[in-house]
Amino acid sequence: MEYTVFILEYVKQGGPLFGILLPIIEAFIPILPLVGFVIINVSVFGLFFGYIYSWIGNCIGSLLLFLLIKKVGGNFVENKIKNSKYNATLEKIRQKNFSLVFFLFCFPFTPSFLISGASALANMDTIRFFLILLPSKLIMMISLSFIGVNVKSFFENPYKSIFFVLLILFFNIICKKVVNIIEKNNKRF
Repeated sequence: MEYTVFILEYVKQGGPLFGILLPIIEAFIPILPLVGFVIINVSVFGLFFGYIYSWIGNCIGSLLLFLLIKKVGGNFVENKIKNSKYNATLEKIRQKNFSLVFFLFCFPFTPSFLISGASALANMDTIRFFLILLPSKLIMMISLSFIGVNVKSFFENPYKSIFFVLLILFFNIICKKVVNIIEKNNKRF
């Protein structure tokens, strides 16, 4: 318990910079628990600012990872990966499947490291990647922030949890419609 209080106090003293830095680090080291960092941010900064700092940090981290893999030479990395599921996903991304990347990013426990890397290896346009990243991470962070704020009450008050799940599904439907509109109207990406 003392260790947890120490971590929360340390992050609090670091301010928003630490709140943003934690998810950036997680983007590069996927074994670190993003949900843990979001819970820390929400505990230290409150629901709104904890959510915002986590979202900003995760978006920056994913974008930096995408740019790094795209710049450093994806062919070397791609040749080392011999996973058929990964290669099938990579092929779908190469076919400019906007919705696939969007939905993979929306789910809280999908490894963002792999999605960012696959998008870079598929040579996805940076602007297109960024347009997918922002709204999908928005949805993902909402769910993680809610869990972070309500870890105890998540199971004690099932009606509140059901309402939140329905709210996330609603946001998913809205964002899916927006993604479809963007895909239909903007084929230049």
